[in-house]
Amino acid sequence: MKSFWEIDEEGYYTLKKINEAEIAKAEKKLGITLPDTYKKLILEQNGGYTIHNAFPTTHSNSWAEDHIQFNHLLGIAEDEGIMDSAYLIKEWELPEGLVLINGDGHTWVAMDYRKTKENPPIHYFDVEMGEDFKLANSFDEFI
Repeated sequence: MKSFWEIDEEGYYTLKKINEAEIAKAEKKLGITLPDTYKKLILEQNGGYTIHNAFPTTHSNSWAEDHIQFNHLLGIAEDEGIMDSAYLIKEWELPEGLVLINGDGHTWVAMDYRKTKENPPIHYFDVEMGEDFKLANSFDEFI
């Protein structure tokens, strides 16, 4: 896999190393199957800043006309990273069935499990603008 992470052992989004058993436990708690590529990335580094900081889109949004910001990927830890999704969904009034993988409160990128339990599409949410649009059909396509 080509470089994805901006290596930063102590970065804000970098969580402690995780193993496959802990990932399986997180999947069970969330009630979904995480994409294999996400799991491989998280085993490499459990969340953190990414080398690339944007994702192109044809959908104009509050960030830009032709892209969204994507400068970090959330990892997995008890009450941190993607495990905070249920709390953040409630706080920011987002639809249920999402696993948030990036965001700052006003905008979010999520694996959208509203219609599936595996291989979810990736969606972008702008809370202030009330927007929800698909970025990619899968996590692999998004990456």
